Amino acid sequence: MNSVISFLVNDFLTVPTLLIGLLILLGYILQKAGVVKTITGTISAMVGMQLIIFGGSQFSNVFKPITTAVCDATGIQGYIMDSYAMKAASQEALGDAFGWMAYVFLIAFAVNLLLVFFGKFTKMKGVFLTGNAGTAHSQAMLWLIMANFALPSVWTIIISGILVGIYWAVSTTLAAGVVDEVTDGGGFTVGHNQQVGIWLFGRLAPKLAGKKKVDCEDMKLPGWLAIFNNNIASVAILMFVFCGLFCIPLGISGIEELSGGQHWLVYLIMVGIQFSMYMVILLQGVRMLCSELTASFQGIQQKIVPNAIPAIDVAALLPFSPNAATLGFLFCTLGTVFSMAILLLTGSSMMMLPGFTPLFFSGGPIGVVANKKGGLRAVIICCFLLGVIQTFGTCWAITQVHYASATGWSGMFDLSTVWPAVLQVLRWIGSLFGITA
Repeated sequence: MNSVISFLVNDFLTVPTLLIGLLILLGYILQKAGVVKTITGTISAMVGMQLIIFGGSQFSNVFKPITTAVCDATGIQGYIMDSYAMKAASQEALGDAFGWMAYVFLIAFAVNLLLVFFGKFTKMKGVFLTGNAGTAHSQAMLWLIMANFALPSVWTIIISGILVGIYWAVSTTLAAGVVDEVTDGGGFTVGHNQQVGIWLFGRLAPKLAGKKKVDCEDMKLPGWLAIFNNNIASVAILMFVFCGLFCIPLGISGIEELSGGQHWLVYLIMVGIQFSMYMVILLQGVRMLCSELTASFQGIQQKIVPNAIPAIDVAALLPFSPNAATLGFLFCTLGTVFSMAILLLTGSSMMMLPGFTPLFFSGGPIGVVANKKGGLRAVIICCFLLGVIQTFGTCWAITQVHYASATGWSGMFDLSTVWPAVLQVLRWIGSLFGITA
């Protein structure tokens, strides 16, 4: 039994490319699309998904060493806002109970499917397919429930799984309408860590558009500034400038040490070029995946689950407005730095250190959403506000883990707002029955 569960969680359900491939295959079979189309469409979708995953992961891989080096150079100590830090901290805190995460994940997936299957009554549509984020959610929720409630192990697992499954179904469904508008009917929703944030800022952005909505992708700059009218060039240049400013505490010698001996200027130029390259890879992956999703998923919707919408990695949104994604990242970073300054000036016992993941994979997609719904002005305000909310929300979440050795928390919108809010309500209910830890 354990080997079967291990296979499902570690080797199948948590591999988004395989799961997407299975769904595309099933959709084409149900449509009786023919052997050639079924095979080629399935493989094309899987390759597209893998390109999205690769491009998204490489953004973090490029920037993570820079963040670590700057923190070490400045001597700043605190909690890291990063999904990887949360996964490591939760695994350490759970100890021998870490293996329970597999059961939490399976229960969550089953609850998600049931809520969508009965969508006629529940109104739920999104099927969460981002396995790496799903395992992180399972770990984190298990950690929170164990830290805050004195419950038997079986009930801890069941409650954690149900809560995660409900979150997946509700949040992906909330984001579905906004994502559909942003992608011009892309046929998917987002399944990651900021679905509620996408919905919220999708509602807020139109109110911030101002009298004249300026689309970040249509801005026509005069003279030499016209180079920023090109998405590929603008991403490379902006990331070169941003990373150069971010690396100032390292000095030239520190940058060259970080680069492994490469000249500091060459290193920073290549960082910008790599960011732009990974954006191009993402764009190609999204095109390949979305064309197959739109064509094949109709079979599943018609024959099995009429309401179902696949919820995939949030990186799929980035290519729909690359300039807005980059600006979203920058202004989310500014909002985070502003919030860090407030924590410092007020003598807070907590200091939040920015990780690349919440800055880019919340700031970027929400920048894309804000641009679609409200233009440049909305991108600036929404993403700055996002940085503030994620920083102070992480402070709130950290107080709930009750683990002195915790190194950090996800820092992304939903896990810094929705999750601690739900836990606060559960603690109030638990106190009535005397089961709070």
